[in-house]
Amino acid sequence: MLQTSLTYAKKITSFINQGQSREAIILFHQVHKVGSKITEFLLSAVARASARAAGITEGKQVHCMILKHGFDRVTVLMTSLVDMYSKCGGIDEARREFDEVTERDVIVTNSMIFGLCRFRLTLEAIELFNGMSQRDVGSWNSLISGLAQYSEGTMALSCFERMRLEGYEVDVMTMVSVVSVCADIFCVINGKMVHGLVIRHGFESCLPVQNAILDILISKIGKREIIARDSSRFHHFKDGVCSCGDYW
Repeated sequence: MLQTSLTYAKKITSFINQGQSREAIILFHQVHKVGSKITEFLLSAVARASARAAGITEGKQVHCMILKHGFDRVTVLMTSLVDMYSKCGGIDEARREFDEVTERDVIVTNSMIFGLCRFRLTLEAIELFNGMSQRDVGSWNSLISGLAQYSEGTMALSCFERMRLEGYEVDVMTMVSVVSVCADIFCVINGKMVHGLVIRHGFESCLPVQNAILDILISKIGKREIIARDSSRFHHFKDGVCSCGDYW
């Protein structure tokens, strides 16, 4: 029975990875209907599907099942609930579930930080970040990318500087977030500095980073005409438009 539940959990995860979150939720309902054993693996998978599909009703059903089956102390499930409520518009519920987690690890805290940024609760996100006894690169990325995506670009750059000063290694996600901020706030000087860091850390061949750097060019060239090259080809920009429209 456990093996069957694991198989279903893998199928649900496969649907999620293929962008078919609704199909994943439907499969879970079928599994539940035929009486298969409900495990934490299944519930975690369908909670993620609910988050991807912004299905607050399904997410609340999963929450009830977690309580019913006594899994409310399983950290990975509580992390899934925090993420689900954050993405489905229930930041108060997300914070309530987070506060009830007895053993908070870095992952659940990172998820809460990003959720707070999503709802522009910037001060709460920073306060939570500063109160962490342990941080990893994912913690910095949650804060920086959260600020970057939700209109706090200047603060995101400030956090990035702090990250570097504290000696943390940046990764691809860090660079994409920071380069994107430079494009959004038309910050050419910081953009050039970050471009140097991209090269220094060996991310210049990473497609998401290339896209973000090209965004800086597009945001600044206006009526100018310019030719730029990435790792695979040349790009001709004129009037803010790239010659290879399919690239975007």
